[in-house]
Amino acid sequence: MPPDRETNRLQKGRIVRNFGLSKAFGVGRGVKIFLNLQIGATRGAVLAPWHDRNSSKTLRTKDAEIYRLKNRIKTQRENLFRLQNELAATNELAKDTPGDPSALQALDVEVGTLPDYVIIGAMRCGTSRFYGLLTRHPHIKRAAAKELHYFDQPERFEKGLEWYRKCFPPPEWQDGHRTITGEATPMYLFHPRVPERMAQAVPEARLIVLLRNPVDRAYSQYHRSARNGLEDRSFQETVEEELASLAGAEPSGHGRSRDDSEESAYNQLARGIYVDQLVRWREFFGKEQMLVIKSEDFFKDAVGTLELTQDFLGLPRQQFELPARKTTRKPTYEYEPMDPALRQQLEAFFEPHNQRLYDYLGRDFGW
Repeated sequence: MPPDRETNRLQKGRIVRNFGLSKAFGVGRGVKIFLNLQIGATRGAVLAPWHDRNSSKTLRTKDAEIYRLKNRIKTQRENLFRLQNELAATNELAKDTPGDPSALQALDVEVGTLPDYVIIGAMRCGTSRFYGLLTRHPHIKRAAAKELHYFDQPERFEKGLEWYRKCFPPPEWQDGHRTITGEATPMYLFHPRVPERMAQAVPEARLIVLLRNPVDRAYSQYHRSARNGLEDRSFQETVEEELASLAGAEPSGHGRSRDDSEESAYNQLARGIYVDQLVRWREFFGKEQMLVIKSEDFFKDAVGTLELTQDFLGLPRQQFELPARKTTRKPTYEYEPMDPALRQQLEAFFEPHNQRLYDYLGRDFGW
């Protein structure tokens, strides 16, 4: 390579790297300071004197604030991931682009990639643990966050596909296999507009669905909503209101749309009518593209479920060492068993829908 050209290339690389690293370090310092502040705020809420926490209303307020802070931290981490992703792609381009560094401004830098698989649901069915274990596979690379909410949240979908692409690391070759990547947003399964949007953006993606007994799923969703300060009614009240709504009666208030993707106890029963959701997805994706997993099977046999998933994704089987569950610490939260009469009422409600699901899949889940 001529000396002048080599000198230009080296200067250009140093300029781009210095600029990118300075920007990344600046954001990194900001995120670190932000995380420290938020951790301090959360700890303050947790360690507050008992007389400040003896009211359920005060507890809900504090839980809601912690929930908001966690979401802000998550957003900061996603932003940092995308910046680092873009910086890496720009530096790779700088290595091979001759001429003045300003010429980079006229070039398109392809950042990240699109997901090879998406875990689309269902909410409160074990998707977090499933995604965490699955991404231990050496040929699976994590996204910027487990839940990206690109297809269901308008403010993110409007950012465009390039924003979504930056949330995933580019593929690499390891031991003769191409790495894959994906995300897990359990809101996707229920949202009526997501299947078509996803089919247009990632038509070849593999879809994974975890389905849990809909009665247990609804109860879990209710308690998470209450814990995050998003619900102050009793479970009985939420069930009665939604049953009335599903029967065609007017809800008693709250003004939420039934296809709303917010995390609330509303739609806690509708989300458990799985067959209607799967039928809608099959309008846009072939049967061979979708793996449906019974959550209870995953809870009982995580290793066997992960082996099945690896085969579905075309990955070489990896022996997973499952992390031991901590038994010395008390659970972060606990709630009372469901009232037997209410459980019986919900089982009767879901029975015909579950039977339609079994007929559709050709498999009895035994709920």
